[in-house]
Amino acid sequence: MLTTEELVFDDGGRLRTHAPSTYKIPTASDRPDEMNISLFERGRNVEATIHRSKAVGEPPLMLANSVFLALKDAVASVGDGTRTPVLNAPATPEEVLKSVTDMQRKTTYTD
Repeated sequence: MLTTEELVFDDGGRLRTHAPSTYKIPTASDRPDEMNISLFERGRNVEATIHRSKAVGEPPLMLANSVFLALKDAVASVGDGTRTPVLNAPATPEEVLKSVTDMQRKTTYTD
């Protein structure tokens, strides 16, 4: 969702990406061809928590940060290694292309 959920407003301030007809909803076909997932099978959480769970709120939410940073690292690889790319979230394909183009031109960077 970090790469597709973009809010677009018109000149009158009206939200234009408000329905499935106005933006692309991520689907199962958007996943990679190969996607390996493994779950921790050994051990047991001995802490006295609800259903022995740990950190079920923030980690899934924060995992999107790794996607964003991986995209930013990929864009940085286009440059000479001395600049950090400017990449806005959501990192839509258009934003990634803009950032790559900026890195190629060596005009947009942050220190």
